[in-house]
Amino acid sequence: MRMSEVHFLLLLLCLLPSVESLLHDNPPLAPAVGEHYHQDDNTSTEGVVVLNLDQQMFIPTLPPIERVDPVIGLGRYDLKIHSTTEDSPGILTIGTESPWEDEEFKSSQEAAYGTWRSPITSDVVVTPTNVIAEPPQVDPVTGYVFWCEQISKDGYRNAVFHYNPETRETVRWTGREYDVRTKLQEHAGGSFTIYNNSLFFSHGDDGAIYRQDGPTATPVKLTNSPSRKYGDVVYTPQWNSLFFVMEEMESVEEGKPGRPKYSIAMVDASTGTEEVLVGYANNFATPRISQDGNFLPWDETKMFVAEIKNKNGKLAIIRFFQHGSMMMPSFDQNNELFYVHDSTGWWNLYRVTRRGFEINLTPESREIRLFTFCRLGRQAYAVNPRIGSNEAVVICGHDLTVVDLMKEKRRVIKTGYTSYSLGVAYSRDGTKVYVVAGDGLRNPRLVEVEVKTGVTRVVSGAADLQVDVGYLSTARLIQFPTTQGDFAYGYLYMPKNKDYQAPAGTKPPLLVKVHEGPTGAASAILNLGYQFFTSRGFAILDVDYRGSTGYGKIYRNKLNEMFVMGFQENLVDPDKLCIDGSSTSAYTTLSALTIAESVFKAGASYYGVSDPLMLATNIPKFKKNYVETLIGNPDKHKDRYVTRSPLKNYERLEVPTLFFHGTEDKIVPASQARNMYELVRSKGLPAAFVLFQGEGHGFTNPENLKRALEAEFFFFAQVFNFTPADITSDVVIDNLETWKSTQ
Repeated sequence: MRMSEVHFLLLLLCLLPSVESLLHDNPPLAPAVGEHYHQDDNTSTEGVVVLNLDQQMFIPTLPPIERVDPVIGLGRYDLKIHSTTEDSPGILTIGTESPWEDEEFKSSQEAAYGTWRSPITSDVVVTPTNVIAEPPQVDPVTGYVFWCEQISKDGYRNAVFHYNPETRETVRWTGREYDVRTKLQEHAGGSFTIYNNSLFFSHGDDGAIYRQDGPTATPVKLTNSPSRKYGDVVYTPQWNSLFFVMEEMESVEEGKPGRPKYSIAMVDASTGTEEVLVGYANNFATPRISQDGNFLPWDETKMFVAEIKNKNGKLAIIRFFQHGSMMMPSFDQNNELFYVHDSTGWWNLYRVTRRGFEINLTPESREIRLFTFCRLGRQAYAVNPRIGSNEAVVICGHDLTVVDLMKEKRRVIKTGYTSYSLGVAYSRDGTKVYVVAGDGLRNPRLVEVEVKTGVTRVVSGAADLQVDVGYLSTARLIQFPTTQGDFAYGYLYMPKNKDYQAPAGTKPPLLVKVHEGPTGAASAILNLGYQFFTSRGFAILDVDYRGSTGYGKIYRNKLNEMFVMGFQENLVDPDKLCIDGSSTSAYTTLSALTIAESVFKAGASYYGVSDPLMLATNIPKFKKNYVETLIGNPDKHKDRYVTRSPLKNYERLEVPTLFFHGTEDKIVPASQARNMYELVRSKGLPAAFVLFQGEGHGFTNPENLKRALEAEFFFFAQVFNFTPADITSDVVIDNLETWKSTQ
């Protein structure tokens, strides 16, 4: 798929001019998750923003946000705008006072921000938990629910389980010697499918497809092509075949490594015979089969529907669609086509009738929940399989929404959760759906939801955190002005610890978090790494920078050829503002630090990119065009790759910086971090470089994760000159004392 139409989102943090407002006594707050508002009079102010028009702070009505209060239960709050009044001049706030001024904090002791002691230790943060790795699927014959789960005690290898809705029994299928994942495009996704008690899955160790007929059976290798990887696998009984996206390495020429090529292919489920159906493009995604087994839609540069002519894989393209960014095609039981596109400016769900009419099923300024496109197998909606049901369930914004396909009406299922991810699957009888759900106080888990009532049961997933809610900060969705008269979004977490309050008139340090790319968005779901900081007195802003998903096409496209633009200056607290990021988002972090007169006073980079030219020359083929969309062609716009390179502009970096990397990183060589560290150190700035043996692009060893978390907090504490109550680290910070003496 051509990346300009996929709209992968990458890296720019365009928020700086208004970060100052986050540290004011009355920051621009949106409805909080898991907090109860108090007020003294009888006038309701819940959800009301007082807007000072003189400050030109623009905050429009946002998509509705659910929140769960541990005392009062589930509520819905919409952000409303009201002009400033004589009683509240110059204030932009919402609801009530800051959380540390509530009743529960009146008996707490006074201590400076950053020095609080917390029960959320690094051990609590890195304690291994099982994670739902892929969306649930329902066997259309047995009705069992299948999912893929990352097992911590098995070395974070993925295993497939099933759940029997009648007995509520859970059974593990694959043993620890198998790792159910696909490394296609260097990302996992769509690694298994199920039909009539036969499981087909990709084994991460060798990339082959295996067949397993029953939970106690031994998997049998179905394919034997070492150069091929498979993902987004689906099965059709009409052809007794699997259809999938396939990646194959091109032939090596002149000693150069081969590059991947992609296709839609099929494999006979009995013999393993492979046939390439369509190839080759920069990318393919989501091959899906109609109920009668005759039609195959897939996403290429555009979306096609092809008729399967025979067992040998001959196709005839019968329909073609182009509506901006298209994705997630599927067929219902009547062979009607569904898909998502953004021609309205928002990713909406559409149905194409047999007469060829297209109907927008979610015509509103909220997006179908899009997950990272490079992770295949995600489906943000499901159509009820029961004949005559005329119903679909879709993840729309922050809601799990039921759509009546005939009346085109919608209603939200009230489950008590506020975040849904990975995908939705209907039960065989159409009365329930299965989805991964969570919120600001609970870890993600696979749940069973009764569509009519919203009654929800946990099927599998991480146990609830055994920590008092008095130590948990919940996210507030905010919108704030940024450069070029624009605005950005983010989730704001304020410091919260029931045992402490800060001295009057002081402000907390702020850690800005940059979510990873290319495509991505911040989430308000429980993140213990964030709570490690907020329970010790840090505020955190998890930024949905311009280009993030969830806010419409215009917002999503604002990065095109504007990757790492300049920031305005002197509009944030100059003392305790820091930033961190990982992988490509660490490139944003380093870019923010090397912008002239950067407002940030410290930063941390996790296995980060320091030179964007590497992104354009050393990344998977399917991302290459996207990077060029964001920055420009490296041959035509060499100047951009120089001016936007932290490595080549290190002389502008004037603040302490911490670097983490792994020795086995194949995507971003450790030399990128080491070189940047040496340059920072050579300038006499506090600098540290931590190299983890055996780690790749992303850390998995709990001891390394623990060490990195403690080192980052300790590093910021040292440069901001406060003493943590319960955090120590062996990280060596070069130039620290000499630098402090000059401040």
